[in-house]
Amino acid sequence: MNFDEEQIKKSNEVLEERLNSDRNDWMNKIHQLISNLKYIDKLAESQVLMLSYRQTLVDKYIEFKNLIYKRNSTWDVNFKNKYRELSVEYDLKLNSSEKAQFTKSYLASLNFQIKLLENHAAYYQESIKTIDNIAFAIKNRIRLEEDL
Repeated sequence: MNFDEEQIKKSNEVLEERLNSDRNDWMNKIHQLISNLKYIDKLAESQVLMLSYRQTLVDKYIEFKNLIYKRNSTWDVNFKNKYRELSVEYDLKLNSSEKAQFTKSYLASLNFQIKLLENHAAYYQESIKTIDNIAFAIKNRIRLEEDL
């Protein structure tokens, strides 16, 4: 497997834009759910949306975890190949920690991509928790309305 750093850097830029756009989209959806808590007549719609959003986020979270696993496998293969190359073909004799540092530096763009994906997966996980909290807030809001 050939490692093309320039291609990965370009895909990282596109990925970063897409992830930012996705985060903004989910942030707006969640803020709308929170805003709807003020209005008793919007709670039923909010409950339906909340369940739909939660399932969508769970699906996306699993998708990202699978993608991270694949990227980590790619990183492992490239790390092994580059480390072997530095051991056999490099002009200077390097100790194992130097080879590891050179290899990590060589794979920095791929590592950055993995970190972007991990951060976004964590964002999905936290958004799921927020939606779960909204479910309790809706329940409490209904109970408050009944008590009035």
